Amino acid sequence: MSQTAQLLCFLMASPNSKQPQLFKIENPLSSRLGNEFFRALPSVPGVYFFFGRENELLYIGQSSDLKARLGSYRHVTPEKNAKRTLRLVHRIHRIEWKECATAEEAIELERVLLLEKRPPFNRAGVWQGDPWWLKIETVGPNLNLELVREESGTGPHPSAFRYAYGSVVRCLFRVAWPSEPLSSYPYGLFDARVPLSLSLPLPDAVETAEALRAYAGGHCEPLLSKLAEMPPAASEVQQEYWQEEMERVRKYAAKARRNA
Repeated sequence: MSQTAQLLCFLMASPNSKQPQLFKIENPLSSRLGNEFFRALPSVPGVYFFFGRENELLYIGQSSDLKARLGSYRHVTPEKNAKRTLRLVHRIHRIEWKECATAEEAIELERVLLLEKRPPFNRAGVWQGDPWWLKIETVGPNLNLELVREESGTGPHPSAFRYAYGSVVRCLFRVAWPSEPLSSYPYGLFDARVPLSLSLPLPDAVETAEALRAYAGGHCEPLLSKLAEMPPAASEVQQEYWQEEMERVRKYAAKARRNA
């Protein structure tokens, strides 16, 4: 195997499972910037900037916790991240950030800078993409979801909604089935882009459907309260992963509230 494939496994899928394994990979950021760099990062809201070897701006992002968000890039893997993210991580040679007073201020600053700078590795926020609509229905114990381009269900949602949607459904399933190993989650749920159609068996499908409709419409408190019940993760690496997922859910919630 290549050096990139020298893996420290934090979750082993069962031998007969088709669910992709999730791994902690030794990626370039740890060796290039050093662990001390990540330990010294502030746990505050802010906007961060990734630069390449020739000092070119590659990517702009924001977070309510810069330390947690930037630290998560050390655990990017082929199993749970898009190839585009893997390419980005391998090109990063310098990281800068700007602290903000609030998470909302960070979101707004990111929005302005994305339209101004248009970094090559950013997709959402640098142009107006085609909108999504989310169809939500319950059939017995199953919550059936479908993202579509034609007007139907809740919407319209911005093109970036698909990524927030993936984080939402993963977190909802974990809250509903806290004892289930990740290897037994519905197939495709950990893809960088989850399937457009999903059927999730949930013990409270009707209640979850109502919370999801409210979230999609900008009334986010019921769903965020539900996700606050998420149990602690089994390891530090898994904890960082779920923190990143919740960060994406909250980020979209802040935008949805502003536009509601």
